[in-house]
Amino acid sequence: MKRFYQIYSIITSLGMLLVLLMGAVVTKTGSGDGCGNSWPLCYGEILPTAPKLETIIEVSHRFVSAWLGLLVIILAIWAWRREPHRREIKILAGSAVFFIILQGLLGAAAVIWSQSSAVLASHFGFSLVSFASVLLIAILSFEDPDRPFIAKVSPAFKKNIYWLFAYLYAVVYTGALVRHTGSSMGCGPEFPLCNGTIFATIGSQASIHLLHRIAAIVLFIWIVYAWYHARKYYSDQKVVTKGFQFALLFVILQGVSGALIVYSNLNLFVALGHGLIISFLFGTLSYLALIVYRK
Repeated sequence: MKRFYQIYSIITSLGMLLVLLMGAVVTKTGSGDGCGNSWPLCYGEILPTAPKLETIIEVSHRFVSAWLGLLVIILAIWAWRREPHRREIKILAGSAVFFIILQGLLGAAAVIWSQSSAVLASHFGFSLVSFASVLLIAILSFEDPDRPFIAKVSPAFKKNIYWLFAYLYAVVYTGALVRHTGSSMGCGPEFPLCNGTIFATIGSQASIHLLHRIAAIVLFIWIVYAWYHARKYYSDQKVVTKGFQFALLFVILQGVSGALIVYSNLNLFVALGHGLIISFLFGTLSYLALIVYRK
């Protein structure tokens, strides 16, 4: 039964990753209106006849999201009943269910009523939190509950990890805001400059894009510092050092893929890779925050 639980949690994690990517496809292809303002049906039908491409993309996203919502709820109940004594499992299970329902309701509201770009940008963030919660449940399923790994770091470095994790979420939001405001090419086909300069008019698409770039650069510097600090002072704790090695790798790949989005003129597959890498980075820092939280 334990093995089946582990396999199920892994499958659900991969499914959540698929939902994130499909949501990105909907945004990148402008398929959010593929069913008009009809929800949960699509133009009054479960499967619309003679659908256009954007309708197929939107319906597919809804169908997969609905099934994953059910899988997440089952996993949360299973995890809660299997390890009722573990407080972190209860928190993760509740978080996974709450945020996948919240992002579903937000998606429905975006279809029925028009939403501002600022509100729509939070949709990806909520999905990411649900994914990270499911991922951590999957990782913890391989732990001995009586001997959990506890990272022994200084209170200052622990706070640093918490703030880094929170800042990463803010950077994710700025990236989502770039997509939902149509600012992906706000700086033109240039990188690292923005329309030939390092400044932009406040409120313009260029300023939104530039804000995300600056936030991403700060994130990169912060992770480099955290990686160096962990390597220097906590080399005996392989999970911590390996965790920050992966975080450093992902943030480098994230920067490269971000530049490639500009150079490739919004290539869909490059953009999906960008979203995939940020999901890996978010999951990595989520786990690091978890193991330093333990007492």
